[in-house]
Amino acid sequence: MIQFARRYAICAVIFALVAACTVIMTGFNTNANADEAAPTFQDVASSIFGQAVGPDDSGEVYVFGLTAKYTGPDEVMPGEGKFKNIFYFLPVTAMYYDPAHYYVSTQKVEGEFKPEECILCHSIQTPRIVVDWKASKHSKGGKTSDMSEEQVVGCDACHGNNHQELVMPDHGVCGQCHKQQRADHITGGLGSHAHAWHIEVNEFAWQIGKPGEEVASCAQCHGIVSNRCDGCHTRHQFKQSEARKPETCGVCHMGVDHAEYEFYYNSYHGKILMMEGDTWDWDQKMTPKNYRVPTCAYCHMGEEGNHNTQAVSTVYNHMGMFQVDKGAPRYKAKRDAWIKRCQGCHSPRFAAEQLSAADEQIHISFTKWREAVNIIVGLYLEGLLDPMPADLAPDWTGGHTLCLLPGGSPRFYNVSDIERMAIEMIVYQVTAVYKAAFHFAIDDVSYNAGAFPMDRKLIEIKSEASKLRRISTLEKEVGIEHKAYDFWKHGEYTDLLTGWKRKEGDVLPKSECRHGDHPCFDEPEH
Repeated sequence: MIQFARRYAICAVIFALVAACTVIMTGFNTNANADEAAPTFQDVASSIFGQAVGPDDSGEVYVFGLTAKYTGPDEVMPGEGKFKNIFYFLPVTAMYYDPAHYYVSTQKVEGEFKPEECILCHSIQTPRIVVDWKASKHSKGGKTSDMSEEQVVGCDACHGNNHQELVMPDHGVCGQCHKQQRADHITGGLGSHAHAWHIEVNEFAWQIGKPGEEVASCAQCHGIVSNRCDGCHTRHQFKQSEARKPETCGVCHMGVDHAEYEFYYNSYHGKILMMEGDTWDWDQKMTPKNYRVPTCAYCHMGEEGNHNTQAVSTVYNHMGMFQVDKGAPRYKAKRDAWIKRCQGCHSPRFAAEQLSAADEQIHISFTKWREAVNIIVGLYLEGLLDPMPADLAPDWTGGHTLCLLPGGSPRFYNVSDIERMAIEMIVYQVTAVYKAAFHFAIDDVSYNAGAFPMDRKLIEIKSEASKLRRISTLEKEVGIEHKAYDFWKHGEYTDLLTGWKRKEGDVLPKSECRHGDHPCFDEPEH
């Protein structure tokens, strides 16, 4: 009851504020002289709460945040590639998640130091990393196939020995001793870990259309797995056993739009792992003899530990948002390879039927998606979306294309409500069917995340379409010509979207990109 009372009180304050704002701002706008600036929302909130308007970085505690003014980050770093003039990164995102291109040492300590000297100082400065390094194979001395002799891999091997020119290592540094693993990693195509940063962050609408501080976490996941090795083998132990455990993959592969981690743990494989995994020897290679059930690494990297996780993929289909039958005859070799991988525990017939069932579950999910898009495109062609694309803030392209059509920018923000529902259906639910089915999470395919939630979304889309059509009919009947409200196009947050600041010449040639000969994300392959 106490919690309910608190929530009720908060809601009451908000509703009172909204009502007061309506009255006060109406009065201000009526009486203000033409040369006087109209009061902002913060000004109105200030008059109600008796708190001065101030910058959000002042340290002041603002009531519900309503009297604060957005200041933005003090320091940013430019994006990279052909769109680098449009968006920016927070320094931590750029420097530490693409260190080869952004990291610059700012250390004040002068001198060149031997590893034992580094250890002496850092045992006090950052003791945990010293403990981890001492527990690693690097500290014990050894030799990879790419090394001429056994050696201890000390601090200088990864970071250099000049303290004012320290390096934050990326996979290029690790690749000096682990050439095959790096070669595997960088051979992945679109959708692989290799391109998770240079294409899928720096050229993707969901990233470059928003302020950098808002999508920093997206970039960090993509950056660490694309540019560094310690996303899977964390510093400074760099244990293979870590990379064999699903928890490591689950740092990034989780959440509403890519819930592989959750789906895996909702399968029988995951349940058995939770019951028994703490008794397994994770230093052993990924084989059916060593592990009772497969993990992410077993299925996607195999016993050989191939660091191109796409090597076993059938075909890239944009996280399940593109429809393809992975059991089609043209993919027979890949399907047979998956069946063989399952044969560590299952008969080939059972494995084949499981994979075939997943194909069928995916196909029927797309019928709902197409039905929804058909409704929305119809509304768009009749000019009945509220608002229409032209009534929104420009997207990152500087235009106003329907986000569901070619040339558009699929997104959850800066769209009409019915478009948002459709995007959620394809990004959250169609992909959930795909990922849950192929991770054998029985309930998630239908009940929890996929088919049945999609049923609800389709009804919501139809309901919204019905309202839009009925309202339009009434407006025509009484002679009303509806114009979209300005709040769809402008607002404190909406005015920060990058589409507003894009100008002629901002998009640079492909030569600015850092993904070699691979086609840019927004360019069709010929």
